[in-house]
Amino acid sequence: MSDNQRFTVAVVDDDESFREAVVWLLSSRSFNAAGYGDAASFFAKHPISAQGCAFMDLRLGDLSGLDAYRETRERGFDMPVIMISAYGDIATAVHAVQLGAFGWIEKPVRNEKLVETAVSACSAHEHICKQYGRAANYVRNFSLLTPREREILMHLGKGATAKEVGLELEISHRTVETHRNQIAEKLGLTSARDIAAVFFHTRHFYAELAAT
Repeated sequence: MSDNQRFTVAVVDDDESFREAVVWLLSSRSFNAAGYGDAASFFAKHPISAQGCAFMDLRLGDLSGLDAYRETRERGFDMPVIMISAYGDIATAVHAVQLGAFGWIEKPVRNEKLVETAVSACSAHEHICKQYGRAANYVRNFSLLTPREREILMHLGKGATAKEVGLELEISHRTVETHRNQIAEKLGLTSARDIAAVFFHTRHFYAELAAT
């Protein structure tokens, strides 16, 4: 049995031939792959608790890829999202990564590159899911954060970059990065990506604690 069988991979792209080809490729490598022609179908049918990742086209018919990515986070989907870009979309893809997307790949996609990216993203999500098992520790350690760190955590958890948080709070992005490192240390995390992902999983606890 391949280790990939424990992962579910969504392919969200309105190009039917491309979508079916990617689903076939991933299925041939033992992933549980599912294709969706638009963001609405993905949100309605993809299991929110699935462990894996999602490939999402930057130009969906019903919603732009960036808006779809933001909505995945608003709806509580925490799996890594890889943006699929065509020529000319690279700047937008990079912006998506700055917002928290796992990465991006450009069409035409090499098969091995796509599979390698899926393995990497799914493994990253597996690691985050193990972190979720320590959610009680994160909530308990929330009391160690200063009011400013709590405020910054709320923004980072929603996918904002250090620069965006700095503009919102009228402080430098370097100051935000310093606070981000302190947050990670106090919560026992290792990266900014972990901060965002764990926040999504425990955001209701944090919202209640922040209000106290």
